Amino acid sequence: MNELVSQASERLRSQGGRMTSQRRLLLSILDSLGEHPTAEELLLIARKQDPDLNLSTVYRTLRWLEAENLVSTRLFAEGRRQERFDAALPSEHHHFICTRCKNVIEFDTDLLDEIKTQFQDSSGASVDTGSIELYGLCPDCRQRSIVQETGMEVG
Repeated sequence: MNELVSQASERLRSQGGRMTSQRRLLLSILDSLGEHPTAEELLLIARKQDPDLNLSTVYRTLRWLEAENLVSTRLFAEGRRQERFDAALPSEHHHFICTRCKNVIEFDTDLLDEIKTQFQDSSGASVDTGSIELYGLCPDCRQRSIVQETGMEVG
């Protein structure tokens, strides 16, 4: 059993709930994806195994997972703001979003600690957590863009 399914099963049991086949399917998909899917993308993948699944079930499951801190919601400014979901990670992680293909690349950096400290020192605020979002072209889209502009491939 994967980690997200295991944690959700434990929480449901302690709350008197049950792990339905649809919940298990959504959790398994979410846990196995290396991406940050939208609810609609999760539905499309899940319907290959359960054609009766509907979008409201996907959203109810995601909202419950979010309330239990098992899933985090991200709103990336990628043209139109759209919620994307991923299994909640124990540490801060950051995102690069390709403005062309919408690919999301996670990355870690120690620089956030410096930014938080600098902000706290200058503002007097107390920062608990944070994240960095970078936007631009991923390596594949950048390569395609260079080829389109110059007609030459870069190695």
